[in-house]
Amino acid sequence: MTSHRAFCCLLGPCRSQRTLPVSICLPCRLSVGRGRTSLYSTSSSNSMRASMLNALKRANSKYEAFLKYRFPNFYRIYSSFLKGVRAFILDAKAMHETKKRLREKNHDIMQMSYREMEKMRQFHRDLKKAVPLMMISVPPFANYAVIMLMYFYPRQFLTPHFWTQEQERDFLKEYHQIRAEYYETLLRQTVELWQDEKPHAVSRVCQKVLDGQHPSVRELLAIFPCFTQPPLYFRRTSARQLQTLSRVMQLTPHLPAPLLRRRLSRHSLELRQLDILLSRLGIKNLTDLELRRVRTIDLSLNLSNILFQRGI
Repeated sequence: MTSHRAFCCLLGPCRSQRTLPVSICLPCRLSVGRGRTSLYSTSSSNSMRASMLNALKRANSKYEAFLKYRFPNFYRIYSSFLKGVRAFILDAKAMHETKKRLREKNHDIMQMSYREMEKMRQFHRDLKKAVPLMMISVPPFANYAVIMLMYFYPRQFLTPHFWTQEQERDFLKEYHQIRAEYYETLLRQTVELWQDEKPHAVSRVCQKVLDGQHPSVRELLAIFPCFTQPPLYFRRTSARQLQTLSRVMQLTPHLPAPLLRRRLSRHSLELRQLDILLSRLGIKNLTDLELRRVRTIDLSLNLSNILFQRGI
């Protein structure tokens, strides 16, 4: 009893003559002990985590040095893969910041710059390729499968983030050649629409292009109203013409006609918005790589003179 009163006196005087129960005092000591233990465990876990990260970095640097020394060709592909992943993550962050800025300021999409809109458009297309690649590379050592795809099928399975500058230049040229193969088919299909009727202005313009001549601006403006009524009215276009247009626009043609019409309509709207923003920027302010990209996506621009001047 004496020891119990002495313990209570250490806690300070109390208003009543009764002594405080020991059970009230003990939890305070236990809670302090738990607090010290949790602080100690947190600091120790942080230090352990930092040491593990440092060990992984050292192991990774040794592994890269080994690949660079013993397998230089494989190391070149491996380093391109890592650079592509970093570039894709940076583009994802940039797209997030751009969309966040547009939401906060209640800006319309047409208030973006040409480069911002082009990067957003290209990022949405790259996302369809990048997501399966990231899912493949999640399991341990599965990233080597992605590296094999980079080596054998870079154009079909990889996004431009994983291409070298030489590959991107060659692939953009190849895309343009593939698309140009369907120009003649599209023009001949348009001419066939009036084969049973008297010569029409649209068929004359198409035939002029097929003969290697360039129609004037006045001739093009004269046939513009013809595309607002059958048989060139977009909502009445046949499935065969929709498939040809999809190939020209670098879209998959293996879809039902309603889906093709919807995708082409959305794609055409994007190109129109890009044309407006590009007119604000000016074609002469584009880099050589941007000019190559414009040539592969935009049908309404004649870039022959500026491409010839720059030797592209």
